Amino acid sequence: MEITPGVHRITDINGSNAVLIVDEQMAVVDTGISGNGESIVSYIKSIGRDPRDLRWILVTHFHFDHSGSAQELHELTGAKIVSHRAETELTPEGKSLLIKGNEGAEGPPKIYSWLMGRRGNKRTQEIKYHDTEVHETVEEDDVIPCLGGIRIMHTPGHTPGSICPVLEGPRVLFLGDSVLNNINRLSRPLMWDRNRRRELDTSLRRLRELDSDVAMFGHGPPLTDDVNNKVRGLTDRPYDLPTWKIVLKNWRTLRKWRETTSKPGHWGAGPK
Repeated sequence: MEITPGVHRITDINGSNAVLIVDEQMAVVDTGISGNGESIVSYIKSIGRDPRDLRWILVTHFHFDHSGSAQELHELTGAKIVSHRAETELTPEGKSLLIKGNEGAEGPPKIYSWLMGRRGNKRTQEIKYHDTEVHETVEEDDVIPCLGGIRIMHTPGHTPGSICPVLEGPRVLFLGDSVLNNINRLSRPLMWDRNRRRELDTSLRRLRELDSDVAMFGHGPPLTDDVNNKVRGLTDRPYDLPTWKIVLKNWRTLRKWRETTSKPGHWGAGPK
């Protein structure tokens, strides 16, 4: 589905959103969990393009629900996998690999496991993480030459190397998991470490100065109206809260997210 000229939200994806940026040489931002490679290729063909025109697979952060199909898509198209350097680790042979893992690596508090019915831990244990080779790394203010330029903003907090790419042609902001769109409000991701929450808030305050027409999220529909005021409004609300308060406030939405993120389609559950 084309959101704005040249920017497509790919349909039938499991996990996070995957967004195709269409130019002479194309880029895709995030790939969802494993098994989405063929769906992404099919979507590229459906708009009359050759999958070999895909040049970059840009990963906003290493979590498996965003990067799980990157290696598969690389093997299908030859596109290069790109991430921030802080999301990678070197093998003894000197190969750069994406860090393996998913949300909540530091372990959830007991109240979360109880409210979620302990399903979250089981799902994480069942995932078999595979090697994802990173062919290019990016840093702050690097530009990928696609559709007027994709400028990299390094926004640590959710992970050390989280990035918020900014498309400077159609003025589109990609937020990865630094911000979630819960339909009727924007929110920040649940993180157990209070220091990381503070770091994320510092990163998000940098977004206040941007002038964007569209915001794309790792989870949630695109935002196409009043983008700048809504992003600024989010950063006006402090995130430096005790973890137990955040869990109690959001557990219903989190449970719904766990149910929907493993199924085809897109996140569509607002907070209750």
